[in-house]
Amino acid sequence: MVIAPGPENWIRLEVFKTGLMRGKKHLFEFPAYRGSAERTPRRYSIVLDARRIECKDDWLKADDLRKVTAYAVKDMLDAERNPEIRYESESGLLTIRGKTATVGVVLSEVAPDVWEGSASVDMRQFGLKPPTAALGAVGTEPVMKLSFRIKVRAA
Repeated sequence: MVIAPGPENWIRLEVFKTGLMRGKKHLFEFPAYRGSAERTPRRYSIVLDARRIECKDDWLKADDLRKVTAYAVKDMLDAERNPEIRYESESGLLTIRGKTATVGVVLSEVAPDVWEGSASVDMRQFGLKPPTAALGAVGTEPVMKLSFRIKVRAA
């Protein structure tokens, strides 16, 4: 079975702010990905295109939205040198920026062949430093929330 973008699918990353921006979060989506899946046992492998991450914040001005997206692609994900983010459910291994760590995903089948999952991802496991701004008055929580809804299809 294959995992591919479709109208009912989404893969999201929520990054929570601290300091003066506490209560806000950046919402990123990954519109470009590919993968494979097996029904029994339920397992999957997925590769996200880090170069295509999109910031979907509705609380930022358009110019700031572009800056946040550019920072995520260039500085945080270093997508030019590390264009793929990979996850293997069988081993629980997530690879970001060439660094691999174990991440547990809670997965459920919400409809036939429709899977939803979520995980807490600590950016420090991947050598990433939570960004700050305004001399530290605005910061970022180190633990992000990854969630997805995918419909697996026959190959």
